[in-house]
Amino acid sequence: MKDRLQRFLDLEQLTPARLADILGIQRSGLSHILSGRNKPGFDLIQKLLTKFPSLNADWLITGKGKVYKESSPSQDVTASTTLFGNIEKKDEDVISGKPVISTESKEINGTLEASQPYENSINESINRSDQEKRSLRKIIMIYSDHSFVEYIPGKE
Repeated sequence: MKDRLQRFLDLEQLTPARLADILGIQRSGLSHILSGRNKPGFDLIQKLLTKFPSLNADWLITGKGKVYKESSPSQDVTASTTLFGNIEKKDEDVISGKPVISTESKEINGTLEASQPYENSINESINRSDQEKRSLRKIIMIYSDHSFVEYIPGKE
């Protein structure tokens, strides 16, 4: 398998260090695999197949078949899905003068508005009970020259 990994590196024009960085593994770990000291684990194979979806898993593991899959997932994507399709539609709405408010933001705002009074009432009750139990112990003033003054009420 180390030979197949080396061939993959050559085909992708990657250095072992760069591949290790892409996969998020230690460089020394990949170096040990390529030198034959260690065998690649499931984790490495899984990361390789995730980061390089066009890589043929059968070829990588057994050496059978071609290096790359016949059709990659990027070729199977239909033309109806575009990167900027939604943006263009919103731009048309803005130009025509229609208000652009998504339903998602309405739901989020509705949820926030409903939870706001509840949170405020909890905070108020906590603050009232804490104020009765708390008293001021110390005030520390720190100046820009890193000196400080400590004030303790009742010790003047």
